[in-house]
Amino acid sequence: MSAGIARYIEAFATERQVRYLMHFTRLANLDSILAQGLIPRNRLVNKDGCNDDMRLDGTDAICASIEFPNYQMFYRLRQENPDVQWVVVVINAAVLWKTRVAFCQCNAASNLVTDISIAERMTLQAFRAMYDDFGEKRRVDLGILDKLPTHPQAEVLLLDGVPRDAILGVIVEKEDLKQRLEAAYPGLIVRTIPGYFSPRKDFKHWKKAVA
Repeated sequence: MSAGIARYIEAFATERQVRYLMHFTRLANLDSILAQGLIPRNRLVNKDGCNDDMRLDGTDAICASIEFPNYQMFYRLRQENPDVQWVVVVINAAVLWKTRVAFCQCNAASNLVTDISIAERMTLQAFRAMYDDFGEKRRVDLGILDKLPTHPQAEVLLLDGVPRDAILGVIVEKEDLKQRLEAAYPGLIVRTIPGYFSPRKDFKHWKKAVA
C-alpha cells in the first residue's frame, strides 16, 4: 500500500470513527495469539484451531469485522461447537492503513465479493463501499452507528495477519471467563460485553437478505 492511499484510508476510518476490528476465535487459540499475533493460515504449522476448515474467499488471510463481529458466522460456529469457549480479539484499526488489507462489502466468500479482484478490494474506494447502501437496504433505515459497515457480514481480509502489538485485548461473554483470563494473563485487557455475542441491532432488516 502506498503512503498516499494509506493516508486516505486512515482519514476515512477517522471520519467514520473506526477504532477497532473484531476477530472471534476459540479460547484455545489465545495462548498463541498473545504470543505471536494472528498468523495467516498458510503460515501456520497447526491449522486445527482455524475457524474455517475450508477457505472459500480464495485467500489465507485473517478475517476481521469492523467494530462488531460477523454475528451470523459467529452464531453458526458456536452452535456447531457447543463445547467450545470463544473470545473476541480486539485489534487496533491502524492495521487498516499499516498493513495489506482487502475490503469486502459483504461476506468475503460470497460471489459478490470473489468476483472482484483482490487488487480492486485493496483500495479506498472498496473501503468506502462498505458504508454505501446495499441493494435495497438503506443505511438511514438501519439505524446503525456511523462506524459500522452497512452489511452485517462485511469483512476485512488482513493479508499479512496481525502483529502482536496491534492486539488491544479480548471481549468475553461472561464474567467468570473474564476473571480467569485476567488471572492467567496479567495485564491483558479483558471486557465482558455480552452484546458482541448477539446479533447486531439491525438484525431484523437482514433476516432474509444476508449474503
